[in-house]
Amino acid sequence: MDHFGTGAAMQGMAQMYFRSARQTGRTTSLVESVKSGDRIIFADSQEAERVRRLCLARGVKVDCVTVEPKTPERVFARGTPEGRTIFDHSWVEQFYLYAIEQTMRDIDHLERQSSGYGAAHRETKYEMEEITKWRL
Repeated sequence: MDHFGTGAAMQGMAQMYFRSARQTGRTTSLVESVKSGDRIIFADSQEAERVRRLCLARGVKVDCVTVEPKTPERVFARGTPEGRTIFDHSWVEQFYLYAIEQTMRDIDHLERQSSGYGAAHRETKYEMEEITKWRL
C-alpha cells in the first residue's frame, strides 16, 4: 500500500494533463509531420485506420500498427520500418497510466513481502498461527 498516496496523486495529475491536452491538434500535428515509410503505433485499431486514411489523403503512406501499451515489446515483432517509429499520443497516455499502476502494484508487493506477519500479510496470518502452534 502506498501509505502516502503518491501513486494516486500521480494518476490524478496525469489524468488532468491528458484531459487538458484534448482538442489541441496533436493528431493533426502528427499527420502533418510523418513521411512515407514512417510507422505510427496506436492502442486502438479504429484510430490507427482513421489516421492512416488522413495520411493517405496527404499522399503519405505510413504503417499504422496497433500494439497494446501493456506489451510494448511487441512493436519489435513488426520489424524495422523504412522511416521513424512514432507513438500516438493516446498510446503514450495509456502507457504512462499503466506504468503508474504497475509501480503502485510493485510497491504494494514489496511492502507485503518485506513485512512481518501483521496486517500486510493478512492472507498468511492464520497459516503462521497454525504452524507456530505445532512448533516445539
